[in-house]
Amino acid sequence: MTEYTTKPAQFRLPQWAHEFLAQEASATGATKTDVLVEALETYKEKRFDELMVEGYRELADENLRVAREWDFTLLDGLEDDPW
Repeated sequence: MTEYTTKPAQFRLPQWAHEFLAQEASATGATKTDVLVEALETYKEKRFDELMVEGYRELADENLRVAREWDFTLLDGLEDDPW
């Protein structure tokens, strides 16, 4: 199990969540806190991945916008002029 410093937290969970934590803790030999922390770490990674995908989409959209601007510039009729 991972070692970490803890801070007390008070929040309400549905009954099924309490039961799930207890069952998983018992089945794996971990604490309920360990089970919850692992679930949160998985969720954190999932959110990170979602935000990265969103960021890459925004970057791709911006790159496409810039490329279209350059396409317009390149069609200014000067392509045959010697440099």
